[in-house]
Amino acid sequence: MLGLTREALKSVLPLYALSILMLSFIPLTGNDYLVHLMILAYIYMIVASGLDILVGYTGALNLGQAGFFAIGAYTSTLLSMKANVSPWLGLILGGLLASVLGLVLGIPSLRLRGPYLAISTLGFGVIVYILLINLEEITRGPLGIPGIPALPSIGPLNFANRGIYYYFAMVLSLTCILALKLLSISRFGRVLVAIREDEDAAKAIGVNIAFYRLAAFMVSSFFAGLAGALYAHYVRYINPDLSALGESISILTMTLLGGFGTVVGPAIGAVILILIAELLRPLLEYRFLIYGALIMLIVRFLPGGLYSIIEKYLPTHLGTYLRRGLYGRGVKSR
Repeated sequence: MLGLTREALKSVLPLYALSILMLSFIPLTGNDYLVHLMILAYIYMIVASGLDILVGYTGALNLGQAGFFAIGAYTSTLLSMKANVSPWLGLILGGLLASVLGLVLGIPSLRLRGPYLAISTLGFGVIVYILLINLEEITRGPLGIPGIPALPSIGPLNFANRGIYYYFAMVLSLTCILALKLLSISRFGRVLVAIREDEDAAKAIGVNIAFYRLAAFMVSSFFAGLAGALYAHYVRYINPDLSALGESISILTMTLLGGFGTVVGPAIGAVILILIAELLRPLLEYRFLIYGALIMLIVRFLPGGLYSIIEKYLPTHLGTYLRRGLYGRGVKSR
């Protein structure tokens, strides 16, 4: 139904297995802080790659992705703490609620184009932030919610243990990215690219523009909500700042840094930006200035993102193989 070929699957699955193999060695370094940073990176990899399905494949700029991230975090937290719902179920419900709200926001917003769409999604993020601040009886307002329960153990696997959580976050993150990658190289993804490249031509051949854009918005929102819930049960403390504009800008920067329209590129961008933020922690109050400068440099000197380096500098056969797996047959980065 998705139009996936055996060739496409054979090109993507080995990269998935190779990624798991390479990243599995990080906990063996004994550096707990690096493990912590990588867990955060895995969480943001899901958000950034999910955003790329909307921004990179349809060209619709979303400045409210952090709002969906916060919705997932608060949904799973409140369900587990106030309704005694298992955090495992909370992960899914957080993603589903974010997806439903993505549908609600997408119906009016996706009729807009260009800066008007960006402003509408920006307004959504602001609304979520204000609600989280003012609904103190439910969210504790600016104080946030501490003491969030960790993910329950499964047999001998205790997810309160950072090492165990690392492997869980790694597998979940890479599986989400694999699913998004397969979606992007399917018939669905090719239609999204057609809409991005020439919306009027796509409409002329009978493509339901509104349906596909809404579907992309819901997919993007779901993965943001799922990642938010995962974040809440790892950090075990959340506050309204999760939905702030700065978070949305950070997520968008990750996507741009890796490369729009690649899915896997934003995942690499997430890792790099998490590490950059840590290295520049003493200058964190200037992070928006730094992110702005980074965006300008990328647009000027590396418009294709970090993935454009693959086309230029990797050995010919390896580069060709990776491009086939990263972009899929007939789908290429902008």
